Amino acid sequence: MNYLPYVYRGWLLALLYLPLLSCGEDASPAAPPKEPPAVSYPSETVRLDTIERPVRITGRVVPLQEVTISAEVPGKVLPMRKIPQEGKHYRKGELLLAIDRERLDYELQSQRAQLVTKLVSILSDLSIDYPEAHPVWERFTNSIAVDEPLPPLPELTDEQLNYFISARGIPGQYYQIRAREATLDDYRITAPFSGVLTSANVDPGAVVNPGTPLATLSRTDIYEVRAAVPAAAVPLLRTGQQLSLRAVNTDQTYTGTINRFGAAVDESTQTVTAFVRLSGPELRSGMYLEGALPGRTLEAVADLPREVLTRDNHVHLLRDSTVVLHPVTPVLIESDRVYLHGLEDGMEVITQAITEPIAGKTAR
Repeated sequence: MNYLPYVYRGWLLALLYLPLLSCGEDASPAAPPKEPPAVSYPSETVRLDTIERPVRITGRVVPLQEVTISAEVPGKVLPMRKIPQEGKHYRKGELLLAIDRERLDYELQSQRAQLVTKLVSILSDLSIDYPEAHPVWERFTNSIAVDEPLPPLPELTDEQLNYFISARGIPGQYYQIRAREATLDDYRITAPFSGVLTSANVDPGAVVNPGTPLATLSRTDIYEVRAAVPAAAVPLLRTGQQLSLRAVNTDQTYTGTINRFGAAVDESTQTVTAFVRLSGPELRSGMYLEGALPGRTLEAVADLPREVLTRDNHVHLLRDSTVVLHPVTPVLIESDRVYLHGLEDGMEVITQAITEPIAGKTAR
């Protein structure tokens, strides 16, 4: 049995080697945790400066007055010497359209004749029961012409006479005719002011109904520009103030006057609408004009992109490779730029719009 010493010798070596293995495992150092990579943000270095900021005005030209003319009565559009077409000019009171009213004229003639018949039937009773009123009503009856508007109805001051006349339905019939006569003017449509037709929707011979759009008339002697002005600049402006405006496409300049301001501030742009009144033969509705007025002197401000400013008036700084949230005071906010107090020269401001919390993150 010579192999037994060798077996014992192998077990002994194994028992001696195990402590060495455990000591070797404890001595090996643990791997350090990995740091998150630094995020790169676009940034801009602050340079405080004194800035002259004019109040810039841009807006679209609109007519001071523009109306859509619609039919108020039914009928056929009559032929006109001056056919209403887009681009044609009309003076105030000039006839634009005429609608055939022949049927209405015949109806009114019939109704007036019926009223005369009823009046004649009561004249004999008036001469007996109300002799003092008979001459008044006789003159009224004789003054009615079937093809002319009715004359004024005699006053009914006597209570008994009023009952007598009303019982025969004369006042009701009279005012029905007057109501129809009041629509006669609706068959002749005249220009409410001097201007040009920007649309014409009907031709002679067309049949129209009440509410049918016939044409659009725009005033051409005076226009307005609805300009967006920064809300912070409104206190620097006043009604009656003159300014020069330039057409974007033609470089033609015009002199306008601030007429009024809108009552509300646009939440998305923080601007107020200023209405600038102006005139000129080359002006056309829809043109875009731009101009500037002397504005404010902003001292020791940082001029930065609008995106840097958060809703609660903070900016994100890069300080020692860390993002820091820093409070600021807006001095002037424009559509694409913001002017701030509360920063110092050399500060590094993140210029990217931030949509999630990043304060404390490592950045570069």
